[in-house]
Amino acid sequence: MGNKISRQIAKRKKSTRTNSSGESSSDSSSNIQLTPQLRTLAGRPYFDESFSSYILPADWEEADRVQALHFVLKHMFNGNYCAKLSDIIKPGTQEFPEADVYGIDIASSFPNQIKPNNCHFQTCDILEGLPFDDNEFDYVFMRYMSVSIKKDQWLSVLKDIKRVMKPGGVIESVELNSFPYSMGPVMIQFMNKMNDAMIEVLGMELQVKLEPMFKELSFQNVTSISKYISLGKWDENTGKIGQIWTTNTYQMGESAKPILAAAMNLTEDEWD
Repeated sequence: MGNKISRQIAKRKKSTRTNSSGESSSDSSSNIQLTPQLRTLAGRPYFDESFSSYILPADWEEADRVQALHFVLKHMFNGNYCAKLSDIIKPGTQEFPEADVYGIDIASSFPNQIKPNNCHFQTCDILEGLPFDDNEFDYVFMRYMSVSIKKDQWLSVLKDIKRVMKPGGVIESVELNSFPYSMGPVMIQFMNKMNDAMIEVLGMELQVKLEPMFKELSFQNVTSISKYISLGKWDENTGKIGQIWTTNTYQMGESAKPILAAAMNLTEDEWD
């Protein structure tokens, strides 16, 4: 497909919308539609390196895995988020019906029919800047970005997120620590090799440390919450979740194998 990135820019008409505080605001930002460049690896579509550094496939099989992961984390954190949103967003009879919610992704895979009326979706590349005005959002939520954002790009991304947040707004970020605990010597050797390849070849980190970056950018009241999930069914406290987590972890490894194995200079048989 070549290295050229195709973009279609469609101007959004000015519209009046109600923000979470109940005040009206004018919306004149642009909606940038990105047409992703794809390549096929091991029979599955992946973003071309010239388009995105995302190391997982762009297909419905991967979307199903991420959806299952969402429900695991929802169970572990007792909800979809940890922030005290009622302190910053006006509640209603249902959960935040007066808030306008915007979802973004680099590729369009959004629901276009079955969705709440106050949800809006658009495609954009966050590495090129968010297509929103300054001081526009009360709350920003991001998750699973460690396989998309390189180590030297995080500060720029977080700085732009801070730009679009209102004073007193809240950002919540959820990332996975891909290093298992209580590993044996073979697994330790494999994970160290993977971590080195992620950093040296792909420019990413398996263990993204966001808290120091938030503090460097002068975010206030930075809080970190960690949850541990057992792999397998040996832990009675984890139960079924541990089995689902094990399956999901294996699927993620299979999804990342074509790119990570190459970065680690391993054949797929050696990976297996």
